[in-house]
Amino acid sequence: MRLRASLFFESTFGLFLAFALWESVVRLFSVPAFILPPPSAVIVEMVSSAGILVHHTLVTIIGTSISLVVGAALGIAVGLAIGYSRTLSRLFYPLLGGFHALPMSAFIPIFVVWFGIGIIPKIVAGILIAFFPVVVNVVTGLRTIEPDLWDMLKTLGASKRQIYLKVGIPRTLPYFFASLKVAAAGAFIGNIVGEMLAAGSGLGYVLVVATTSLRLTLAFSALTILLLLGMLMFILFDVLEKRMAPWAYRAEESHVAVG
Repeated sequence: MRLRASLFFESTFGLFLAFALWESVVRLFSVPAFILPPPSAVIVEMVSSAGILVHHTLVTIIGTSISLVVGAALGIAVGLAIGYSRTLSRLFYPLLGGFHALPMSAFIPIFVVWFGIGIIPKIVAGILIAFFPVVVNVVTGLRTIEPDLWDMLKTLGASKRQIYLKVGIPRTLPYFFASLKVAAAGAFIGNIVGEMLAAGSGLGYVLVVATTSLRLTLAFSALTILLLLGMLMFILFDVLEKRMAPWAYRAEESHVAVG
């Protein structure tokens, strides 16, 4: 509990230092507000435009959440299947690597042709970007079973299914939660780019409207909200990881206790 609380407060303090540095640089070098507004002006804009920002923030949160949940669920299912079956691994794992190299956000115009303008193209893009890190990490976690351990469990009468359920899946949890942190960022990216290109709402839409009208304080307000959302999601997954896979943090906690 102490480590979780310290993570939140340390992250908050780090954010405060970053904003203080930003404010200092803008004031020290007299940077015009239409180029880089100071955090103080951004906060004022956030308060004055709170109604608009809250609406578009909710749109982005809903779309990102759908993308992350669906992408992570598909990633777990495909990752477990590929990690379990050597045949599937040989057939599809390299193919997934090839697809992962493609810029998924660049497919949004194609998704607009397929699904029309609206929320579906951005959600599909977010799903695809969130999907790949989960697949790769789940497969990696399953492959960490040592051959000696595998042979010993087989000798004791454990079936392949039992080994994966009792040993393989627990070993994937730290990898899975690590991938969720990356997948969450990917889901945000997919939704924001989708909102910028093919939607009439969301923080990505706010960014487009704000920059085309040269309202940099509003644009940085949207970016600041995205930064805060990303931080909160990262901390949430870190807390869930420590709760559901505590064995991955024993060494860290022992080091902190000794220190």
